[in-house]
Amino acid sequence: MRHADSETDREAGHQTETFDGELVPDARGRTRRPEPDCPVEVALAAISGRWTTLVLRELMGGARSFSVLRAALPDLSAKVLTERLGDLTARRLAVREELPGFPSRTSYRLTPAGLALRPLLIELYRSGSALQSLISQAKPGR
Repeated sequence: MRHADSETDREAGHQTETFDGELVPDARGRTRRPEPDCPVEVALAAISGRWTTLVLRELMGGARSFSVLRAALPDLSAKVLTERLGDLTARRLAVREELPGFPSRTSYRLTPAGLALRPLLIELYRSGSALQSLISQAKPGR
């Protein structure tokens, strides 16, 4: 990690950027705007969309049929569930499998890439919980 700007850079009007080596361990994250190959943007895109994290949570336990997912998330409409499952399969985070028999049924399961999101979801939960606690402690009058 680089430290302070050099005097030459400052005199020339250039600002040398410094990055936290843990937050930005390589050049892919050293951008001035969101880039599609930035690992943070890739991770955020993987979980984007309302309900996506909950669908992922349900699929973390193994393959689920559409009806089992609907029962697990009763407030999620069939239309939105279909969209989220389509997004996950398009991103290659989940696969759709036709099950034999009549009536025809489908099952969805996470790919290794989808399963790799588990630590992210765990850390998002931890971070969100910590933020809730810190924000509630910071309320006026406390």
